Amino acid sequence: MTPLPTIPALRFDNRTVFDALHFDTIDQHDIGFHVIVAKIGYRLGLCDERGQAQLQPLDTPAALYTEDRFHEDRVECSVRVESDLAPYKPRCDVIVLGDAHAPGGRPAKSFDVTVRVQMPDQPALLPEPPRPLNPFQPISGTVRRQWQSKLAGAADTRTPGRLLINKSVRVTGPRELRRAGVLRPGWQLTSPSPVVKIPLRYEYAQGGECMVDGGSVAASRVPEQWRLTPEQQSNYGHMPVAPAAHGACEYNPTGRGFAPEWYLKATRTTRLPAPQLEYLDVPFSARMFARCSQGKSELVPAGLGFVGRAWLPRRKLVGTIDPSAAWYGDDVPRLPGDFDFAYWNGAPHDQQCDHPAGGEQVTLVNLSAPDAPFARDGVVRFRLPHERLFALGVNATDAVAATPLSIDTIIIDTASARVEVTWRLCLIADGEFAEVRLLHASTPEQLQRLQHWNSPEQTQDSSFVA
Repeated sequence: MTPLPTIPALRFDNRTVFDALHFDTIDQHDIGFHVIVAKIGYRLGLCDERGQAQLQPLDTPAALYTEDRFHEDRVECSVRVESDLAPYKPRCDVIVLGDAHAPGGRPAKSFDVTVRVQMPDQPALLPEPPRPLNPFQPISGTVRRQWQSKLAGAADTRTPGRLLINKSVRVTGPRELRRAGVLRPGWQLTSPSPVVKIPLRYEYAQGGECMVDGGSVAASRVPEQWRLTPEQQSNYGHMPVAPAAHGACEYNPTGRGFAPEWYLKATRTTRLPAPQLEYLDVPFSARMFARCSQGKSELVPAGLGFVGRAWLPRRKLVGTIDPSAAWYGDDVPRLPGDFDFAYWNGAPHDQQCDHPAGGEQVTLVNLSAPDAPFARDGVVRFRLPHERLFALGVNATDAVAATPLSIDTIIIDTASARVEVTWRLCLIADGEFAEVRLLHASTPEQLQRLQHWNSPEQTQDSSFVA
C-alpha cells in the first residue's frame, strides 16, 4: 500500500459568525487539498408589495451537516440532507424540501410543482477571473486574456433573467395498479383520488423494492435464478427470517411501481400502489409498469431532493473500482483513477447550475401552503443575497490572497421556512501559507473592493484590509 501524501498543516481562523470548518483531502492523483466549508442560514420573511419574500438571517447560525440525514431518521428512507463534508462540487445543488400543495388549497387529482432559478436582472458582480488552486501563483498573461474574453462574453453567459434551472414535476393523488380480469388481461392504472398535499419525497416517485419472506408460501415459487444465496442471506441478520428473494430499483429503491415479473408471479400480487410524482414528459402508465416488470425499460424517478449516493446514475460517477483490492487495518482506500467529482453533486442533474454569484431569483410554484406568509397565491419568490465569504491568507513573503468561496448547495425547506446556503473553497495544499482567515463581505463597498482585489490587473500585497 502506497503511503498517503503528507499534507502541510493549515491554521483556520473563522472570523465570521457562521458555522465553518476546514479539513484536508486527497484526489485520485494523491494530490492534497485544503477544503474550507461554511454555511449561512436564512428565514423566509414576509412578502413585500411585489410578492418577494425577504431572506432574513437566522437568530442562531445554521449548523453544517457532518453526516447524511434520512427522512424519519431511518436509513431505509430517502436522504433528507447530505453531509456538507464534500471536498468539491463542480456545480451548485438546489434542493427543495417540504410538501407539494394543490393550488388554492383545494383538492385536485393532479397538479404541477415548479422550481426555477434565474440570473438577476442586473448582475452586481462580474464573472470571477480564472485563478489557480494556489492563490499565490502569479496570474499569467494567458489568464488575463482569458478573463478579458470572459468579460466580453458576459452578456451571453450572464444574460439578465436567463434561466439556470427550470424544472416541473407532476403530482397526483393516490392511485393503484390493478391486475385486470379475464376479459381485460394485464394491468390497469386507476384514476387518482383528489389530494391537497403530499410530501416531496422519493418514496412517492417511481421506484421501490420487493422482498419475498423466507418462510412464506410464495418463497417456494421464486425461480432459482432470483433466490438469494446463503451468503447473501447472511446479510439479513437483523431480520427474524432471511428473505428468499430481494430486488430493488437501482434508480430509487425507496419508491413505488417497481415489481419484476418473478415477484408478481411468486406472490400472485394483484394490487400495488402507483407513483404520485412523475416528470411531465415521462408519465407513469400501466404499459410502463408492464415493460419494467419484464426488464424491457427502467423507471424514471422524479423528485426535488437529494439522489441517493448509491443510486443510479450517480453511482457510475465513482469510477472503476478494482474488485480484487483488499484493505487492512488503517488503510485508506484511494479514489479510482476515473473518479468524477460530479459525484459530489447530490441534486438531480436538472437541479444543478453554475455557482451563483448573488442576486439570482428563485421561484417555487405550489411548493408552499397557500396561506404561508412568505408566499403569494402559492408562489414563493426570493433573491439570493449579495454577499461573499472569502479566505484571506498571507505567505512567507507577506503576499496576500483573498480567495472567495463558492456557493455549491442551496437547501430550501418550505415546511420550516428556512433557506440554507453552503459555501466551499478548495485550495491545493502546497505549504505556501500556514494560516487563513474566513471573512464576510456584505456591503456594496466591501464587495466592490473584493472584486477589484481579485482582478488580474490588481497588484497583490499585504496592504489589503478586509
